[in-house]
Amino acid sequence: MAHVWEVPARHGDVPSAYVKADKEEGLEIYLYIPDGMEIPDELLALLGVKHKGQLALRLIKSLYGLKQAGRLWNMLLHKILVKLGFCQCYTDGCLYYKRDAGGVTLVSVYVDDLLVTGTSNARVDAFFEDMAVLELKDLGVVSKFLGIGFEYDKDKGWLLEQRQVILGMLDKFGLSEASAVRVPIGGEHENDVDGELLPNDGAGSPQRPTVQTFQSLVGSLLWVARCTRPDIAYAVHRVTRRTHEPRVSDWRLAKKIARYLKGTVDTKFAMHAPRGSMSEDTIVVEGYSDADFAGDRVDRKW
Repeated sequence: MAHVWEVPARHGDVPSAYVKADKEEGLEIYLYIPDGMEIPDELLALLGVKHKGQLALRLIKSLYGLKQAGRLWNMLLHKILVKLGFCQCYTDGCLYYKRDAGGVTLVSVYVDDLLVTGTSNARVDAFFEDMAVLELKDLGVVSKFLGIGFEYDKDKGWLLEQRQVILGMLDKFGLSEASAVRVPIGGEHENDVDGELLPNDGAGSPQRPTVQTFQSLVGSLLWVARCTRPDIAYAVHRVTRRTHEPRVSDWRLAKKIARYLKGTVDTKFAMHAPRGSMSEDTIVVEGYSDADFAGDRVDRKW
């Protein structure tokens, strides 16, 4: 939508977000006075105690470390957005929208990070002004969000990449010096159900992979596939079929996908919409799917 409206999405951040929320009514929380916090002797005498160990602090606001801190912050943010006229999306609770005679404003929320766009820059400016109550910082046009790099081109649209995430994954699993491959899957015995099982005895290492090592690598691959690299989606789907009882062959395939990413680390995912694809407030969406018939050679499921 930011590309269709030609209004670059801007990144907002709320500093010290959790402590802005009030704690629940009727719930009393007391804290030990932390080391390094000095209480003046005059105040101790006024309170009728000899040392600070006889005192406790009563919490009046939310605080980092409380189990409910995240929920309290989200409730506060939701309350303020609704007060400003925003509606929460039914299918995505992290998306808020505001539509009026002046246009549309969209806000995507991840804890205390916000992505904001709208039908005009003036609407985005107005949003940041309205959110001054939370001291929302305007970090400018988004360049990094949740580990995803963003690059805006008026003609090409948004270009998304996860170069640093991929390089970090390669280093974590000992594949930084591995040779790259041209395809993420193909040529291996992907339906091998009788191969050697990976050991299930702890975290393991790239040199001695265990079930937990495999699951960690697959989780990293799933995140990359979901965010910016749909070209590995099928291969990752294949390697996730036996995450609880992976074979050595599954570990090899997972490493092959990572090696493919190494060779294509600079590939970017383009998000754009043709001019004129939105008319009379209606977005024209085209979707494509692929299917096979009894493609699994083990049980012939689709």
